[in-house]
Amino acid sequence: MPRTLLAAAGMLAAVTLLAPPPAHAAAITPMPADAARAFGERLGDARTGGIYVDASGRAVVTVTDAADARSVRAAGGVARVVRHSLTELRSVTTGLDASARIPGTSWGVDPSTNQVSVEADSTVTGAKLDRLRAATARFGDTVRVDRVAGALTPATGTFTSGGQGIQDKNESIRCSIGFNVRDRAGAKSFLTAGHCGNENNTWYKAADGTYLGTVEESRFPGDDYAVVTYRNTDVSGYGTVWVAGVEQQITSSRDPFVGEQVARVGNRSSDMVGAVLLTDVTVNYAQGPVTGLIKTTLCAELGDSGGPLFDGSVALGLTSGAVGADQPCTSGVSERRSYYQPVQEVLDHAGLTVF
Repeated sequence: MPRTLLAAAGMLAAVTLLAPPPAHAAAITPMPADAARAFGERLGDARTGGIYVDASGRAVVTVTDAADARSVRAAGGVARVVRHSLTELRSVTTGLDASARIPGTSWGVDPSTNQVSVEADSTVTGAKLDRLRAATARFGDTVRVDRVAGALTPATGTFTSGGQGIQDKNESIRCSIGFNVRDRAGAKSFLTAGHCGNENNTWYKAADGTYLGTVEESRFPGDDYAVVTYRNTDVSGYGTVWVAGVEQQITSSRDPFVGEQVARVGNRSSDMVGAVLLTDVTVNYAQGPVTGLIKTTLCAELGDSGGPLFDGSVALGLTSGAVGADQPCTSGVSERRSYYQPVQEVLDHAGLTVF
């Protein structure tokens, strides 16, 4: 998922015939995204506007004054001075949470523009659109409102790997496995979407009807995840995701960065070319709001719910919903919107790890 960071090569020193052998100046090592996030956390929400990865792959630390910008640069990072702090921007999202819970809308802090990005789908019209405009107008230019085509909905729809299909006994509900996980004792489960877990307790493999297991925990709305414990000892849960008929190993997990390159697979479709637009996003589904989601440019179809969002071997999220989930989705589709439950939050809460 990460974009490649650029390193500046040292310039060769000019020499004369009697000079010492040419020497390279020390290469400047850009600040990694993890280090940039840690630097921003040390500064605190009142002094930074957030962290993002820019188009050239550099991790950018936004700060609210020149002194902090100099500190970032002295540590080898890229700094950008902005007007609004995370404290200010998050107070806006809190205000929207209280006043604009309109199905078909979403919002979150965009550190790349130093604004709160609000999106409304094609169902937000008439009185609902007037209400949204009134709710956002009081925040002035700290908020940007955009329209997106299509409706925003949850994407519901032997060995097992992330991205493979699962179904109920009657084959009326189809979702996707996110990641296989295990607890400290080694017992295995898999993660999927909470709106899937709420609908059905017992799950089977969609490809052949093999019994898999039962729901241990399910949360939706608010969050959107479910933990399904394997009950069939004849099934082996692999620490992989299923990409175009090939298993891709998953070895670690973390929270994503704005601007990070990501991929998604699921029961119905896959999209291997996309980027994280926002993190900590509120999505207002018809069933209720879900907070803290990841927003991406990837597409998804009905039945892809619960499937994995990842960057290479790193687990990032579980498919929650999408705009236009009833439309065809491939890696050639660009600039859609889909939303993901952060997987690290689930793992930390449940005491689980990917493998």
